[in-house]
Amino acid sequence: MHLLAFGGMGFHYENRQLMADPAIDATQPEILLYAPGPSGRLQLVGVEYWKADADQNPATTTDRPALFGQPFNGPMPGHHPGMPVHYDLHVWLWQDNPAGMFTPFNPTVHC
Repeated sequence: MHLLAFGGMGFHYENRQLMADPAIDATQPEILLYAPGPSGRLQLVGVEYWKADADQNPATTTDRPALFGQPFNGPMPGHHPGMPVHYDLHVWLWQDNPAGMFTPFNPTVHC
């Protein structure tokens, strides 16, 4: 697992083995999202599904995945060195997101 922190998105724990697999499996999200709870301990707040863009061209979208009837966001550049152009879909399952369950940033998450 690889940890990344994004304000309003929580701490991202990447499973690089799942990220390398081109298949999208709703039961195995590629990234888990954590945020500090009331006691300060990290708690699971959501998941992120992730898929590399097949042609690595942000101008094309022919391989945009969808899950739960929601098209993924992207394609977008990687968020850190070595991360390819990709699509992603955030799902706020354990912390309400007033902006919407599938919206990338959650205004109630502070890291």
